[in-house]
Amino acid sequence: MTNLPSIKQLQYLIAVHQHQHFGRAAQACFIGQSTLSTAIQTLEETLGSQLIERENRSLMFTELGEEVVARAKKIVADTMSIKEFTESFKNPLSGKLVLGLIPTIASFIAAPLYQHCRESFPNLELILIEDTSDKLLARLEQGQIDMAMLALPYQTEKFHTKVLTKDAFSLVYHKSYPLKDIDDYNLLPDQSVFLLEREHCLTGHALSACHLNKHECINPFEASNLHTLLSMVEYQHGVTFLPQMALNAGILSGKDLAVRKSGTDAYREIGLIWRKTTGRIRDFRLFSEGLLPFITEQCDCEK
Repeated sequence: MTNLPSIKQLQYLIAVHQHQHFGRAAQACFIGQSTLSTAIQTLEETLGSQLIERENRSLMFTELGEEVVARAKKIVADTMSIKEFTESFKNPLSGKLVLGLIPTIASFIAAPLYQHCRESFPNLELILIEDTSDKLLARLEQGQIDMAMLALPYQTEKFHTKVLTKDAFSLVYHKSYPLKDIDDYNLLPDQSVFLLEREHCLTGHALSACHLNKHECINPFEASNLHTLLSMVEYQHGVTFLPQMALNAGILSGKDLAVRKSGTDAYREIGLIWRKTTGRIRDFRLFSEGLLPFITEQCDCEK
């Protein structure tokens, strides 16, 4: 029988490619550096080709090595899918599930979501990870998380997407702020709209959903979180946009702020995404169905 690379060797190769360092890759794999180096060397001997050029403390993947890494990722993902499929088939919605949440969702529903899942899926060990959309997509692609809950639209073509509900935007302002009765937000005063940093997708979603395209209206200050944003509004420096999920969570509690609905077409969508290659498709669909009533309630405008 032909001598073939092992899955473990391919996983080690992927780790070296990810970390671009043998020591860090070994730590990530929870093995010694010598063990990892020997495994990579054995892999190269098995394939009869050099995959990594080593010089002192630096390394560089050969052109062939880059191609082998790309194919190795698919092989490992397919192998993991087989394992996941068999486990899911035997015990639906059981075991560990790592779910990523973006900050503008996690801030408001992480705790009740965790409680809901404990009650609805008692055999499921849910682990929540909070990060930005881009970083969650990278983690999902690398198999570090199982699913992600994002605000849509977002570029998720590589993954399967399940939209759960709509999360409407409202204009938030101080009750004493001299806000005119306008329907077009592009008529707001210059530099009066306060938003989050651009890396937060909430900013793009709010601008798009509320049809605000006049750049002069936007204040150059960019907040890192919604609480900082609201402090600017509390001091009557301007206005901002918040999703219904945040309002329902009581973010305006104790604040002398007013809310104005932004129209039926001003919303973001809340959705779950997962790898198309996963073997836990049935689990993830059942999980999505179980979360649907909960998420819809969190974004209910009548709540």
